[in-house]
Amino acid sequence: MSLPSHRRFILGCFVVLLAALLAFTVVGVAGTPSLSATEFDPDTDHEELASAPSIHNAEIGSPPGSEVRDAFEVAATDGRYEGTIENASSGYSFIRDDRYDFVLFDGSFYEFEADVDGESVVIETDERTARSVADELAVSFENAAEPTQEAIETGDPVEYPGGDGRTPIVVDNDTYYAVTLGPPKHGSGTTLGWVLLPFGVALAAGVGVLAVGGLWLRRRRHAT
Repeated sequence: MSLPSHRRFILGCFVVLLAALLAFTVVGVAGTPSLSATEFDPDTDHEELASAPSIHNAEIGSPPGSEVRDAFEVAATDGRYEGTIENASSGYSFIRDDRYDFVLFDGSFYEFEADVDGESVVIETDERTARSVADELAVSFENAAEPTQEAIETGDPVEYPGGDGRTPIVVDNDTYYAVTLGPPKHGSGTTLGWVLLPFGVALAAGVGVLAVGGLWLRRRRHAT
């Protein structure tokens, strides 16, 4: 049994307003992400280098499954692995992720290519020095995005505008920087959120009153 049209309208208004209010709150309180630049030495600071989007860090986060790890260990030792891995095509693994050209695995960097067809897997690896990976990925300071340059120059977090504002690895006079996303700068978006929130509440309340008033008038007309 469907609701009367006027009730569906009122219900729809409340749903839309609730969604808008939630969006105002989330966007406002979350704010704009920030960029932070960290100076690092590629030879020793592997985690900073592995923050680059094209490097998978197998040392942190979700480690690879045992079969994938065993296969990659063979590839890391012999330069190549060819065999079968159960559910290789259906389960997620970094070897199937097109974002990654390198992996930090057991303390060493490897450039790798993988071909997965059903359960058939071929992995080819080339061990690389951390510095050679850094040199390949690094962009000179002069060619880095402006927000990235600002984060390096000031040493403080800067607002991340999105798009191409982040240059992950930067080199400036043989000094390397890892540029990562972080939480919003203090006050960058929180103030806006608390300004918008009362307006959203007032808007929701106002439309609610109008909807209820309209329903009351409709019933009164029908009664007369």
